[in-house]
Amino acid sequence: MKLKTKNANWPRLVAQWGVIAFILVLAFFPSILNITAPDFEAYCPFGGLQALGSYLLSGALSCTMTSAQIVMGILLFAGIVLLSKLFCSYICPIGTISEWLGRLGDKLKIRFTIKGFADKALRSLKYILLFITLYFTLQSNELFCKKFDPYFGVASGFNSDVVILYAAISIALVVFGSIFIRLFWCKYLCPLGAISNIFKFTLFFAATLAVYLLLLQLGVYVSYVYPLAVACAGGYIIELTGHQKSKFFPIAKITRNTDSCIDCQLCSKKCPQAIDVASLKTVKHVDCNLCGDCLLVCPEKNTLTINKKRNWNRVPVIATVLLVILGITLGSVWEVPTIDERWEEPEVIENAAVFNQAGLKNIKCYGSSMAFANKMRNVDGVYGVATYVKHHRVKLYYNPEILNDEKIQELLFTPQKKPIQPLAKEIDKVYEVSLTLENFFDSFDFSYLSILLKQKTNAVGVISEYACPVIVKIYFPEEVKNKKELISILESETLSYETTAGESTAKLNYEVASEPEYKTITRDEYVNLLFSPYQSVFNKRTSYSNDVLNSYLLPLGKNRGLRNRFPYIVSHLSNDTGIVEFKTKLDSTMEEIAEIFYVDTLTNEQNIIDALLKDSLSITYTNGKTAKVKNMFDFNETLSASNTPENN
Repeated sequence: MKLKTKNANWPRLVAQWGVIAFILVLAFFPSILNITAPDFEAYCPFGGLQALGSYLLSGALSCTMTSAQIVMGILLFAGIVLLSKLFCSYICPIGTISEWLGRLGDKLKIRFTIKGFADKALRSLKYILLFITLYFTLQSNELFCKKFDPYFGVASGFNSDVVILYAAISIALVVFGSIFIRLFWCKYLCPLGAISNIFKFTLFFAATLAVYLLLLQLGVYVSYVYPLAVACAGGYIIELTGHQKSKFFPIAKITRNTDSCIDCQLCSKKCPQAIDVASLKTVKHVDCNLCGDCLLVCPEKNTLTINKKRNWNRVPVIATVLLVILGITLGSVWEVPTIDERWEEPEVIENAAVFNQAGLKNIKCYGSSMAFANKMRNVDGVYGVATYVKHHRVKLYYNPEILNDEKIQELLFTPQKKPIQPLAKEIDKVYEVSLTLENFFDSFDFSYLSILLKQKTNAVGVISEYACPVIVKIYFPEEVKNKKELISILESETLSYETTAGESTAKLNYEVASEPEYKTITRDEYVNLLFSPYQSVFNKRTSYSNDVLNSYLLPLGKNRGLRNRFPYIVSHLSNDTGIVEFKTKLDSTMEEIAEIFYVDTLTNEQNIIDALLKDSLSITYTNGKTAKVKNMFDFNETLSASNTPENN
């Protein structure tokens, strides 16, 4: 007689497909979710646990982590203690793909389950990888897992955080390992699986953490490396010596009624983890993630249940949904600062005024936050900085007797100017449009505005000046006829642009706050306005007064386009101790030329010319290393034009 069973675990399939669908929409159609820049780790619990560790140790969040990930990490722990590894079962895309590929392997009859000594030995790998991942993350405040994580590698399109070789190896292990070996990645390599198992051994984890905290409380310094090593090694040992069973936790477990069981073995055959459910009264196996497949396949009603409760079969999937909703809700209302740096005494901070500013797009990660804090340390009257990368927000503690909100806003703002595209030679006058923009704060806003103008207008240059709101001056080669269209362009909601990693999208929020003003200027006036001189001093330049220096004028010609390479020629020239400065300026024809200052008792013009014409440049990097690179400059045509009276 054929036993009547339910083979499809629809609640679990819906959850798994829902996660996969969300990731695909996030990757290919982010606008559907009203998202401009997809964040594929926004709710990663493993990243959240790493970020929490960094925050507790150093007071700073890892990388671009936010409170949302921390909440998910905490809820991951709570879910494991109460129910089981729900994330692995219902949410993890790698786990889902591994299971589906495993079914392909079964159909082809090429998949097998590793058992015995090999199984036990291979289980150590995930604990080793967990230790390495957490160690380097806590050392650097950057998520080390992003270098090799197969999910992040694929989802992000192998962005700059990914080490392509590591990710490629991981992806190959997931794909081929899953086809040939049952859940190879999940059982033997996944660091999240390792930390989830440690959480399953709750009493051991709690004891390890308690001892570490107690020692710190008693004033005994113990590096985090030791409790981390104990947790990883201990988790592996317990997994082996405990016969892969978690004794007390999680609280919820699969139970089998031996009286009604007909020993059909269907539960054991159906289990994705190959746990022999039919031989157990209570499933305490560390690999059990409470997927519920065995519950559905059992033909005898109430033989397999959760904690012997008849109506608990849907509890895991319901709990998963509720935990995700709770995590998203808490993560959106609770925010942990990425950094919270204070360099004055607590009593000084208590009496300080507080300045808040959101929308600073350059506050986007731990590194940029620290750079901002280091800049503020040099400002008299600023006592501390906290940053919040999720909303690109900063909080400054300052002395109100020295600073005020307006002065701080001016400190945060850097005036900039940039030619957007070349001005045609036949153009002898330029049209300036001056207006003010709200929600325009930093260099990222200026960069986005420049790209926007280049994409949608014929503007040739743009300048920003501090005011509240910010003054923006845009320059056109012809009169702007459709003024409403220009305002509409400036108030675009999003900007899509190409980067080395592919297309990127930025969310804009500019508002034109004043009626645009128009005027005409000459070509020379425009060139002067937009010109930014390059200058570098070296070889103890400050020890020489101007009257003991000679200068050599050098037309740049086509080398003007190599401005970003000027540090190479400067480093090369600095090898001559008589050369002390290199800068650029405009000549009488409004062309950019170089001016090289030298001490004539130490060197001469011929030495400068010889250095400029070298086939290779001898350069010194900031770390002190030296090298020779091919000379990318061509001064052969311009040197003949350098014999001017100014050079004599």
